[in-house]
Amino acid sequence: MEMNSSQEIARSLDRISRILAGMLLKDLEEIEQSKKIKRLKGCGFSNTEIAEMLHTTPNSVGVAVHSFRAKKNRKPKKRR
Repeated sequence: MEMNSSQEIARSLDRISRILAGMLLKDLEEIEQSKKIKRLKGCGFSNTEIAEMLHTTPNSVGVAVHSFRAKKNRKPKKRR
């Protein structure tokens, strides 16, 4: 069964994105995992994809993402 050209392109792009993610993670070796998750999420990877790259669970990634969003949405308290 032959793949059409759009399927071949999609597979190639997926492979390229994974290679680039690997290179990114290599650069981030000494950074804590939550920051790696934030960076990968910003690159558009799903929680499941990030979990596979970091050898953790999608739930762990989801908790980290939730924590980022919660911190971002917190309003600083006004000083009196």
